[in-house]
Amino acid sequence: MNLAGRRIWVTRPAGQAAGLVGLLTARGANVFALPLLEIGPPDDPLPLQTALADLAAYDLAIAVSPSAVAAMLAALPGAWPATLALAVVGPGSLRAAHAADIRNLVYPQDQFDSEGLLAIPRMQSVAGQRILLLRGNGGRELLPDTLRARGAWVDVVQAYSRAAPALAASELLAELERGCAAMIVTSSEAAQHLFRLGGEAARQSLQSVLYCVPHPRIAEALAAEGARHILQSATGDAAMTDRLCHHFSGAAAEHPLPGTSP
Repeated sequence: MNLAGRRIWVTRPAGQAAGLVGLLTARGANVFALPLLEIGPPDDPLPLQTALADLAAYDLAIAVSPSAVAAMLAALPGAWPATLALAVVGPGSLRAAHAADIRNLVYPQDQFDSEGLLAIPRMQSVAGQRILLLRGNGGRELLPDTLRARGAWVDVVQAYSRAAPALAASELLAELERGCAAMIVTSSEAAQHLFRLGGEAARQSLQSVLYCVPHPRIAEALAAEGARHILQSATGDAAMTDRLCHHFSGAAAEHPLPGTSP
């Protein structure tokens, strides 16, 4: 019960936080849910519907996030073709694909990001192949650009939309005053939304919060906003929960980024 009585903020989108909340609660945490990304339908559903109706034309499909997998499954007109491989980036997407009984899966073993996916053998020899890439609005161009450079034809389709939540700075400040022992942030975009929502009124308070993040890119986004206390964890709900438990039990020291103070 290393988190007993501690108010831990979970900032994942609604509908994607239950597993993490359960693990934190089991360790005694008082969890406050503050979704920093709102997931919605794509701006135009037709491209997704058209692509999913024509899956036979593709050699590989890629879903970049659990939200992409969920949107794909919701719009899928039938069963997933057994011969079509689906590439996913992280454990959450992999679990969602397994739950939908998709077995022809391509995924990285230890580096759960675009770089990790691009490094695996299946993604090296894609010349002449047609690839469907499902993602939200915006996002990094590393995956499509690299695959095209390797000779693939890549159709990028918006499967869902991401937006900042509607939250007044005064509401955020009020919650900070109620307590934040640590905040778990699982995307760079969420980190940016947090500081935009708070504005200058909350910036100083947000900069002093202890953050737990599963990827260096998220840590860098928070550091760029002035955050001074950042714990980096391995990917996955259990890993983040353990990281916080170890920190609060004194078993592991905080590892601040260069230029930040412990």
